Amino acid sequence: MNDVYNVRKIPLSNNKERKISQLKYILGMELSLKEKILLGRDTTIKEINGYILKDYCCYRAVNTETYKKYLEMGYISSGIIDDEYEEYYLDNTLYNNNKGIDWYLGGVCLKYGEVILECPAYKKYFQVAFDNGNGMSKDPTVKFMKSSGYKNCIPIELVKVIHGLDLDNEINLKK
Repeated sequence: MNDVYNVRKIPLSNNKERKISQLKYILGMELSLKEKILLGRDTTIKEINGYILKDYCCYRAVNTETYKKYLEMGYISSGIIDDEYEEYYLDNTLYNNNKGIDWYLGGVCLKYGEVILECPAYKKYFQVAFDNGNGMSKDPTVKFMKSSGYKNCIPIELVKVIHGLDLDNEINLKK
């Protein structure tokens, strides 16, 4: 499956301090407050009600209204013309514009919505965000990804709802 990203094949951070924090996290070592902050802000999970999230899929949590909008459009899109992720150098420093649609590879952050979307991480539609996708998820084995907000949107046919909706597309908050 060379056409999809796999979270196990994406390296840890290029930032030396963050990488040390990541290694300590992976080894289950105690972290200082600074090290915890370096890891990222989002708490991600890799399993929902016994369903193990896949290493080669991206996940996005959205509210019901956003999901219904995606269904109407037929794409995962923001509808904003210039909503495309880009990285660029300025004075020999790498920056990014933080645009595009946010996803996680291999995990999901539940604080963003009750409907959890799953999509194979096709390289045609996704790109790894800044610093190998590190710095957003506290868990370094979950990577931050971006998809196009307008120009190369993911067709809804590629997306599967894995939590939050029943077959009638009504909210079903299973516990």
